[in-house]
Amino acid sequence: MAFKKLDIKKFPPRQWALVGAPTAGKSTFATQMEGPILVVDSDHRFSEVAHHSASEIYELSDNPADNVDAERIAAALKANMKGSGVKTVVVDSLTSILTPLVVRAIMDNDAGVNKNRVSAFKDKALAMRLLQDTITGWGCDVLWIYHTREGMSGQAVQRETTSISAVELARLRRSLNMQLKMVTKGDKRGILVEWSRRGRSGITLWDESGKWLGFPERIEQEVYGGLTGEDMERIEGEDPTSFASVAIAIAWGDEKGCFRDAVHTQNAYEELKREKQPATASVMWSLWIAEVNSRVAEKNAPPVESAEELFQPA
Repeated sequence: MAFKKLDIKKFPPRQWALVGAPTAGKSTFATQMEGPILVVDSDHRFSEVAHHSASEIYELSDNPADNVDAERIAAALKANMKGSGVKTVVVDSLTSILTPLVVRAIMDNDAGVNKNRVSAFKDKALAMRLLQDTITGWGCDVLWIYHTREGMSGQAVQRETTSISAVELARLRRSLNMQLKMVTKGDKRGILVEWSRRGRSGITLWDESGKWLGFPERIEQEVYGGLTGEDMERIEGEDPTSFASVAIAIAWGDEKGCFRDAVHTQNAYEELKREKQPATASVMWSLWIAEVNSRVAEKNAPPVESAEELFQPA
């Protein structure tokens, strides 16, 4: 069989994550991805919006349990993806796959079942890795969906959190080139590009159709339009000046390769914050960038010869 000429696409593949409040329209947005679309329907609600898609939509399995277990998901993909023609895999949502594993680990820790409280979360980490490697391995576009939550901080301040922890998002980031967030302004809904690996970040696009019609294409044009390959490489290699969230700051630090793993990265971030007690987020971002770059330089520095080695006779 002759080799096929490499198809060089105008824009990077859609390896995207999308976060937003429940009922914000994340699943409806997913229907606008390139089809045919395969849905890992772990929230069990995608059928409510499937009619918005102009493409064919396939279900991973008609057994709901198959959509919430990482091993079953991997097995179904292995059995059926080859030759399916699927262009996009939508995971809707990561929240429903990982949350039960987190809850079980916490309950076991509280009950004293686990001698090592950290290792109790090993199943969650393995599930995340299995999903990433299995799904991205097929080379199609992927949309990972998860949720925001409203809650109270320890100081009784209303705050927004995500259903996926900073550590999990740092692990997911190796499979992403864009992180998107649903935002609202009055009765308008939009998409904020929180981070793009090789394009513009910080852009907000508003949905005028009410159904996210053509939105993936709009996002690509705004993020990548007019950029050359050299521009994209420059953007990818540049240090950021700020971050859209703590999770994105930790994910950036983890990607720099100067920490043991995502947990170590998060611990270093939190320790720096406790030590320096920055007054504003912008100050914290500057401190974190300097800290990470210092660790990178230290890691890449040539080994220093000892005094005895320097004065050894030739």
